[in-house]
Parts: sequence; C-alpha cells; structure tokens
Amino acid sequence: MLCYPHAFERKTHNTISLNAYYKNKVIAMRMLFAIPITAISLFTVGCGGSDSSSPQEDPLLGTLNIAISDAPMAHVDKVELVLQKLVMTDSLGKLHQYDLNNHHLDLLNYQGMESHLVVEGLRVPAGHYKDVHFIVADKTDSYGCSIENSNGRHPLNIEESRLPLHDFVIDSKQMMSITMEINLYQSMHLTSGEYHLSHRGVYSVDNREMGHLIGEVDPQWIADCETKHIDKAPLGSHFTHMAYLYSSDVTHLEQMADISPTRTDNKHSPFAVSPIHQDHQGNWSFSAGFLPAGEYRVGYSCLAHLDDPATDDINQGEFSLFSEAGLVNVADDGQQTHHQCGNGHGGHGGHGGHG
Repeated sequence: MLCYPHAFERKTHNTISLNAYYKNKVIAMRMLFAIPITAISLFTVGCGGSDSSSPQEDPLLGTLNIAISDAPMAHVDKVELVLQKLVMTDSLGKLHQYDLNNHHLDLLNYQGMESHLVVEGLRVPAGHYKDVHFIVADKTDSYGCSIENSNGRHPLNIEESRLPLHDFVIDSKQMMSITMEINLYQSMHLTSGEYHLSHRGVYSVDNREMGHLIGEVDPQWIADCETKHIDKAPLGSHFTHMAYLYSSDVTHLEQMADISPTRTDNKHSPFAVSPIHQDHQGNWSFSAGFLPAGEYRVGYSCLAHLDDPATDDINQGEFSLFSEAGLVNVADDGQQTHHQCGNGHGGHGGHGGHG
C-alpha cells in the first residue's frame, strides 16, 4: 500500500523532490480513474484462474460474429428483442460476459435468408465454450422485449430470460460466424392472455455448416387442400399455407406431426416450418434460411392456422398434413438449394417430390 507524506518540517532538496514525485503519482492515478466506465463495453468475469495481464501469458485469440434471423410470421407487425449480454463459459469453468448495451432489433426485419449482426469482430480466447446464450431484458422493464399486432403492444416473455446458442470451439486466429434462427411459428404462443417465446424453434448454426432452402409449391396442391378443407377456413380470413421440414428419418406422410414438441404417438414434430406465399405472378413459394446442412423431408398443409405450438393439434385438434414433397438435401457453406413440391410453379395435379 502506498503511503503519501503528509507534511515535512524540513524543506530540504530531497524532501521537495519526494513531494514532487508523489504529487505526479497522484495526478497520474486520478487521470487513470477518470476514464468513464461506459467506454468499456466488453468485460470478462472469472472465478479463479491466474492473472493474464503479462504479455507472455495472454491466450491466442479468435474472432466471433453472431447474427440473428427469423422465419416470417403472419398477423404480427413487430417482434422486438432487447439483448443485454452475451454469456458463455470456457472449458476451465471461467465465465465470460460481454455487454450488448440493450441492443434492440425487430425480428420481422430479418426474415428468411436475411440476418442482423449483433456481435461483430469480438476477440475471444481460443477454446471450447458451452452454455452460450444471450440475456434479454425482462418484460417488467419498460424497454423490454415486446410484440406488436392489431391489438397494440404487448410484453413478450422469453423463456428463462435468455436465448440459447450451441456450444462451439474457436481456434486461435479463426474467424467464426454463427447465426441464431428464431422460428416464431414454433416458439411463440399466447397463454392466459400473455405472449411467450419458448426455446422450441430457436437454434443456432455455424455459417460454414448451413444452407438455405427455396421451395416451389404446386398450385394444384393449394387448390386441392383448400377444397378438401373448405369447412375449416378461418372466418373473415384465408387459409395459412405452410411447408413443414422433418428429419430424413420420416419416410411417409403418416409420420408427420404438427408443431407441438410433446408427442404421445409415433409421429415426428418438424425441425422447422416456413410459410408459403403467393407472388404477384400467382406462383407459390417458401424459403427457409440458415438450416443445418443435410437431408430433410418436406410436408405441406393449408391448415397452419389450426396448428398451435402449445397444443397437440393433430390428435386433439383439427390440423392435418395434406401432402409430402419427398427428400431434399440442403447444401452447406451458405448455398441455396431449390426444391419442387409436386410440379412446382408449373404444376396442375400430380403429387410427389423432386429433389
């Protein structure tokens, strides 16, 4: 501990020099602590471990980028997230936290193959990280996560007040880019008058290991499905057409289930869903972005308005799948894969898939 001289009776040359020395030290320390804390946006908290301030002990670093994307959703005007921190734990159990300064984004602005970069160029020690997640602003905060629709603005309750990302390993001098996909049709639901966003339908993927799927849907499928289920059309609205993506373990239509993750049968819930839209030329299409590369089986229904993510609607409701479009192999490295459901944009009749 430094002891600062109070007063000296003798006015010797040495005493004056000592006073000048400590005066300069005090000024320097005051200048150091005058640096505003707000200028430091990234910080690390560790439990135990050694002091890494010495240059020879500094770990080699990698660079981390994290973006967020969303699957489009109807009847919603805005879904605002407020991200407070990025948190992750290294292989030694050391906790790393990075302040995001209440980063705001509207998910509906980044749909399909679009994404929003939340973390850019973050330098992190090379190593294995687990329990990686964003902490979001709680609904009790006036600036917290929210949803807007025709009935106004409503608080959005995020499960555990966090959004999870997958564990990852980053090497020294490596540039790693990760995208979090939030599928609102699977994750968001209304319960007891409150909107909730669960971790179901939220996943992340290394951008080197993902691809995008563009689907063309046979217009005859659309017409036939609506005709078959005319009694289930929503009052004052339209059918909701949806593409359902299942793992390649699903081999036929009877194995395909609704969005609900709780299964009491031998059916499979979809890995992802994507709404099907009609363009100004009358063509029906869908796009599913940031899918982990691999094989998927595609299903189709015009009854997505009857598919509540919190309910087993295929057994307890009126939802059903209409047709399946075969297997598709989604390429990696951010490539676009095209798939036809039935005969695609030129189809009139005929069921089946073309990979």
